[in-house]
Amino acid sequence: MDSPGGLRDVRLVDRLYRLNPEHKQDDPSLDEARRLLWQARCFLHYRSGGDRNALDPEAQESMAGQPFANPGSRQLWMRQYYRHARAVFNQARHALDACEKSDSSLLDNFRGYRARFSNAEFTVSRERLYLRHPAQLETDPMMAMRMLEHIARHGVSAAAETERRLEADGPAFAAWCAEPRPLWSAIKNVLSLPHASLALRTLAGAGLMTAIFPEWAGVEDLPAVDSTHQYTAEEETLIAVEHLVELRSAAGPVARRFAELAAEIDSPAPVAFALLFHGAGLGAEAARAAMARIEMPPEERAGVDFLIENQREFSAVIGGRDLDDPATARLLAGRVGAVERLRMLAVMTYAGLAASNPDEMSPWRLEQFWRAYDATRQELTRELETDRIQEVPTGMAGHADFVRGFPARYLRAHPAAEIEAHLRLFDLSRPTGVAVQLDPLEGVYRLVVVARDRPYLFASFAGAISSFGLDILKAEAFANSKGVILDTFVFADPKRALQLNPSEIERLTDLIRRVALGRTDAQRLMRNRPRPEPRKGATLPQVRFDSEACDTATLVEIVTEDRPGLLYSLAMAFSSNNCNIDVVLIDTQHRQAIDVFYVAYEGRKLTPDLQARLEEKLVAAC
Repeated sequence: MDSPGGLRDVRLVDRLYRLNPEHKQDDPSLDEARRLLWQARCFLHYRSGGDRNALDPEAQESMAGQPFANPGSRQLWMRQYYRHARAVFNQARHALDACEKSDSSLLDNFRGYRARFSNAEFTVSRERLYLRHPAQLETDPMMAMRMLEHIARHGVSAAAETERRLEADGPAFAAWCAEPRPLWSAIKNVLSLPHASLALRTLAGAGLMTAIFPEWAGVEDLPAVDSTHQYTAEEETLIAVEHLVELRSAAGPVARRFAELAAEIDSPAPVAFALLFHGAGLGAEAARAAMARIEMPPEERAGVDFLIENQREFSAVIGGRDLDDPATARLLAGRVGAVERLRMLAVMTYAGLAASNPDEMSPWRLEQFWRAYDATRQELTRELETDRIQEVPTGMAGHADFVRGFPARYLRAHPAAEIEAHLRLFDLSRPTGVAVQLDPLEGVYRLVVVARDRPYLFASFAGAISSFGLDILKAEAFANSKGVILDTFVFADPKRALQLNPSEIERLTDLIRRVALGRTDAQRLMRNRPRPEPRKGATLPQVRFDSEACDTATLVEIVTEDRPGLLYSLAMAFSSNNCNIDVVLIDTQHRQAIDVFYVAYEGRKLTPDLQARLEEKLVAAC
């Protein structure tokens, strides 16, 4: 695709040709490549002009009125202009690709390294991906999706002949994609990988973006609506995805904060998908049609819907409200509903602003943006304890005794299917007082427990899980007004013990049942487990107490380096001081644990003296 990134690649290739003495200067194919390269640069000056927008909307309007425009609106004429520009640009790239004959040992060694990315379907040679069996595209359209995943994983561009083959098979591929198919899994893999934006540019460059998403035809080569936007709608959207991907390796103190948010998102794919439709101005209806066609699961559809419907309003509130007014945080928290959604919305807004108008991303603007995020996060965290479900939704009237008293966040953060599963689990727990469900997810496991509350229970569950050598990544712990708990743990199995030994699954769930009923002492299970040595360069633990967050408990937030058994150690520090844990919300990403506990002592907030003692013990537990 004709992008600033693409132009940088062409300039690099051109410089290599001019500096490499082994090229024959009279090579006619090289002359043709340079001629096309010069034309591409002229055509694409609008997109590569830096601070000077040589073809701003006023200039475009003037050009559209000239006789050679053969009448038509500015938008129609400019769309034709960009289509021709893209064709010239692609021909320039292909010509340069074809005439490259370097014998440089340094380049050959590097290309040999990249050739290790070849497999049974794709060959990687001279930094380009080739199809081993091109004819297979006709009989196996999923090969195109596997190729995109290969590009997104390794960052290797498609060769010219690969692009031409994709273009030739485009109509058949489009017809295949037009039928509802379970393509979301493959698309999700692509959007989650480090070079997702390169894969999308490969799609767009070969004209296949509209094959997978026919809705995209509405924004292809669509010129900017005003001078505040530097690129076409299509290009701006792809740049937004690039900014989202680049957050994973962002540098600088300001950008790093948003990079940490991006790292805390379970799956970046729904955010990237939402950017493709919202950033291009296609809207929620177009996204819903696409999500139905590729058979995206309902819970992820709901997330994309939320992002598209709320991103513009979220950005407007940040720019037009007093961030020092507590009402602003309450307004944003009411719109967002859960910390997980807030992270996704903040990261999406960051990527969209960075693509549409870099001037919006000044340090001051980013600081304002961060203040709005932080105030909203604190408001949502405060709601964990203060806002409890009193009025039960009509559809749950039969389970009012289970739902009443949970944090209001429970209904917002869990999709309907999960809540229904919790209600079934509650029914199963009635005879014995405990019910357990363990499900494999994408590379992890989720354990849900419904039981009657008792001292040390949450810490005991954490200890039982850790005793199996499992790494807890996320946890939620809620208690209703009747003293029934709903605890959820998401954990990894680094040694694949559960996968390789299915009997271990039953042994784990049985242990959880016995712990819930008080028949097994989890402290004994953890007593002989050695504590790992602190990692060199680990960040120091941070413990924060907030007694203003709610009327009946103290909020304790702990940020520290993750380690096996950490959650058990923290929960035991509270329980051993006779503190009652009312609500828990923990998250672990990239070696960092962010744990929020609402804790009370004899039904009241923690005193300053108790806070001081707890801080010492919590730091030691980290």
